[in-house]
Amino acid sequence: MQLQFKDNFIGYLKFYRNIVGNHLFYYLMLTVFVGLLDGFGLAMFIPLLTFASGENPGMNNGETMGNLKFLIDGIHAVGLPLTLNVILFFLVFIFAIKGILRFLQTKYMSYIRFLFLTRVRNGLLDDLQHLSYSGFTKIDSGRIQNNLVAEVVKLYNAMTNYFSGAQTFILLTTYVALAFIANWQFAILIGIGSALTNFIFKRIYTATRAASKSVSVKGHDFNAFLIQAVVYFKYLKATNYFDNYANKLRKVIVETERLNLRMGHYSAILMGAREPLTIIIISLVIGIQVSYLGGSLGSIIVSLLFFYRALTSLTSLQTNWQTFIQNVGSMDAVSLISTEMQREAEKKGIIVYELPFEKIVTKDLGLAYDEKVILKDVNIEILKNQTVAFVGESGAGKTSLVNLLAGLIQPSYGKILIDGETDLLHYNLDEFRSKIGYITQDPVIFNDTLFNNITFWEEPNKTNLSRFYKAIEMASLTKFIQSFPKKEHTVLGDHGILVSGGQKQRISIARELYKNVDLLILDEATSSLDSETEQIIKENLENLKGKYTLIIIAHRLSTIKNADKIYFLANGTIQNSGTFENLAIQSRAFKKMVELQNL
Repeated sequence: MQLQFKDNFIGYLKFYRNIVGNHLFYYLMLTVFVGLLDGFGLAMFIPLLTFASGENPGMNNGETMGNLKFLIDGIHAVGLPLTLNVILFFLVFIFAIKGILRFLQTKYMSYIRFLFLTRVRNGLLDDLQHLSYSGFTKIDSGRIQNNLVAEVVKLYNAMTNYFSGAQTFILLTTYVALAFIANWQFAILIGIGSALTNFIFKRIYTATRAASKSVSVKGHDFNAFLIQAVVYFKYLKATNYFDNYANKLRKVIVETERLNLRMGHYSAILMGAREPLTIIIISLVIGIQVSYLGGSLGSIIVSLLFFYRALTSLTSLQTNWQTFIQNVGSMDAVSLISTEMQREAEKKGIIVYELPFEKIVTKDLGLAYDEKVILKDVNIEILKNQTVAFVGESGAGKTSLVNLLAGLIQPSYGKILIDGETDLLHYNLDEFRSKIGYITQDPVIFNDTLFNNITFWEEPNKTNLSRFYKAIEMASLTKFIQSFPKKEHTVLGDHGILVSGGQKQRISIARELYKNVDLLILDEATSSLDSETEQIIKENLENLKGKYTLIIIAHRLSTIKNADKIYFLANGTIQNSGTFENLAIQSRAFKKMVELQNL
């Protein structure tokens, strides 16, 4: 979905039409009919008031209604006398039809709301889903969250006020047209007066729009800081840095609310000035019309009724437009984030990945960010069901190499060949990654049941339960699960706060085994574990050896002693490769690492 727009009234119209389609125009057409019926109903009050006053001049031909006497002519045309009961019947009939149309209009707006929010949120979610990993690293996560949560709500509020403003604009136009029909001189004078007031409010709208856009930017900042406060809560609390960090958050809060205060100030000016200006305009126009232009008081009253409605609509229009402008920054925010995510969308090949690979080979693989070289001329071979390890100092390029093998980032040059023939980038990467298990130093645990964490919310039918129990057995989790009263239905808490680090790692392993992967990647999976838990994970890996293709990144060399092949990286290149024993002999740097860890 394209969410770009031009910053003007027509641009906003095209923006909303792009989302909700022609429903926008159908809604506005209903508004036209509602306005006409309301105007006709108001006009019928003139003969009613004339009749009630006991006067009857012009009663039969509708002279008191000015050019709107065609309503009276219509009653005569159907052969009905112009009596009090007839007038009341037509009043009830007109306003009853208007009420039905208003009901349909309001109900229709509820459907448009559903359509709008669903399409915008799904559109942003699609953009996020297809965003490349390298693109994700360029976008602040606070912006992504703020747009999907807060800005979409503000965008809906903006749409509601835009639609309400469009509705009141149509009503305003309808009433003004009816007022012109009733008394064109009076209508022109009122129009001139209303135009003058618009110049007063224009500067306020401009200032409000600028403040609205600034509020959206501050919202992104606040969400970004807040996410980090939650993620690093333990550290901030333990070090008493939270006070300093909270001051940073408070500063953003104060700056945001000052902008909201400024918008409230502009809104207060509008609310306070509208009614006095309206009364001044009406009083001056009636005085000029009666004293200098010799207008008919009856037609002036009819026109005034319409203009009263029109000025009420104008007031509503100004209020709706002011509120719309207060939220218009959300359109900029949502449009910009959508454009950025679409620009950074992942490019996928078209070849279907079906059969498990027999080997993965890299050919002169290189990666660089601007002028910084991360990997250079890397040539490795990973055979099916082989355990391969990448070791080296921090910054050697181990994780970057794994990211390339998983298709998360694209190489600057060189190729990754599946079965020595087809470039990885020619495959559909989603299908390829569906056969990859990825376990990081910080395991991914969702605030849900253990079963849902491992099966990723699949149905607990007989087949899935069998796969589940097999996965937890291979991950050495059977006794752990049996220790809970609710067993696999136990909720693990936010980020797995109710279980230990080692248990979280084993749950992560069980999830990937349940997935039935071809390739299992462990990126520093044991670096933050105690020795006893590390030993359990090592035993898990030994059980998996030969059954899965394993890629292990490890600082703790004890976890890779039995690897089939170890690649030692330094400065972005492969320095040596071989078994643990061979590397300890061939590479001084690797031997030094072994000695430092007392292996």
